[in-house]
Amino acid sequence: MRRVMRWLPMAFAALSVSCSVGDGAGDVRGRLMVEACALDVPTYSMQPGFFGGDWHAGTYTIQIASGGDTGEYADVLQILVDDTAYVARHLNERIPVGAPGITPVHAVLRLTKSCGWREIRQSAANVALEAWRGYVVFEAIYRGDPNSDAAARRTAVSAFSMELADPRVVRDYTQSAGERGVGEGREPSVLSQSRGELEGSFEFYFSRGRPAQRFQ
Repeated sequence: MRRVMRWLPMAFAALSVSCSVGDGAGDVRGRLMVEACALDVPTYSMQPGFFGGDWHAGTYTIQIASGGDTGEYADVLQILVDDTAYVARHLNERIPVGAPGITPVHAVLRLTKSCGWREIRQSAANVALEAWRGYVVFEAIYRGDPNSDAAARRTAVSAFSMELADPRVVRDYTQSAGERGVGEGREPSVLSQSRGELEGSFEFYFSRGRPAQRFQ
């Protein structure tokens, strides 16, 4: 659990770093249950409009986001591949998704758009669910040469399936101090663990360009 929680802040920081933008297509769907923002969606559909990838020293960070909003107000699915060479040797196979140091691929879903910034900021700085179990099947993966032909710049996932949860303790700070009993001095109650299930597929071509300012 400690290792998982250490990785979450790193994942969020990576979201703010510039990435190369490529056009793409795909879908991200499933079920989400997040008490912190009263979200219970049995048929969640991200309807992504942004696909980007950042390759560095063999690692590859993929970002898929809902369109129409600035990055800090979008739902974002981030998939981190520890070693693209490993994935290239296991194309069209189920590669495990889970915690860093345990599986070769990891994922985090940030729900700023679905939960709404104003609604969640009192109970949590953000709502982010980490994949703790699942798999992803790559048909193709970019290997770090931006001058290669189109086929080598393609990243394609034919299927993924993930179970996600937020490992942090989130407390309910929405009640005002005046509504609490005098002299109670207790910490706000703990909300139930946020969780979700996602599946889908996507593909895009890596392309160099200026950093994305908006999700299109």
